[in-house]
Amino acid sequence: MNSVPVSRFPAFNMLATFVSYRRILAAITQVELAKKYSGSMFGRIWIVLYPILLLSIYLFVYMAVFQMRFSGSGRLDYVLYVFAALIPYIGFMEAVTSGCVAIKQNMHLVKNVMLPIELIPARYVLVAMTGQLVGMLMLIVLVTINGGLTARLLSIPIMLLLQAVMLIGIVMILAPLAVVLPDVAHFVNLGVLLLIFVSPIGFRPDMIHGVLSIVIYANPISYMIQSFRSAVLREQPFDLISIAVFAVISVGCFALGSWFFGRFKRGLVEFE
Repeated sequence: MNSVPVSRFPAFNMLATFVSYRRILAAITQVELAKKYSGSMFGRIWIVLYPILLLSIYLFVYMAVFQMRFSGSGRLDYVLYVFAALIPYIGFMEAVTSGCVAIKQNMHLVKNVMLPIELIPARYVLVAMTGQLVGMLMLIVLVTINGGLTARLLSIPIMLLLQAVMLIGIVMILAPLAVVLPDVAHFVNLGVLLLIFVSPIGFRPDMIHGVLSIVIYANPISYMIQSFRSAVLREQPFDLISIAVFAVISVGCFALGSWFFGRFKRGLVEFE
């Protein structure tokens, strides 16, 4: 059993747990990936196929149905604009919806396995981020084809790290709540569905005026999206303000999630 240094700061304890059990976390993430696609005809090919099909559906909605396109930009430019936001949002959506029920669906591990409970929801985040990483690689290829390859792409790992930190913090709050209050999972599913419409994925934030603009700028996902666009798209300004806000949100979510999970994890074994 690995020894984890104890600190009076829950976030440091959570981070120390992940570092100490990093090999086990990697192993159970691989197991979850294999289990996710077991029994299907294409197997792990779905890791690549799923983001391709999902992105194609959203592009059909935005471009064929709504016929969205910015003036003065080509069709591929708009595709890249949507992809740069949609790919991290899909990762967010999958991590939050699956991580929310992670403990409830794995109570046998909570009660019978001598491993930190924190690893259970964290692995769902890593599984979702694996699919997102495939999507980001596809996006980089398209950006290169469009002649937009710049040094900004080197900042993508930083954005992915900030997103993972934020998502782990969020699921560390939702996963225990969903054990005690099963209805939380239903509200989360509705919430992520709503967020996709109030997040600047297929439109620019400056296209929204008046009171409705408050919804955009009060939405933390907007800063995540703008940060990824800053890293990927040459046409977009490198938005240091959005990146800074995204970093603060990520660290804040991780700190709050670590504290919340630490307070309630011992009582989880009492629930069936």
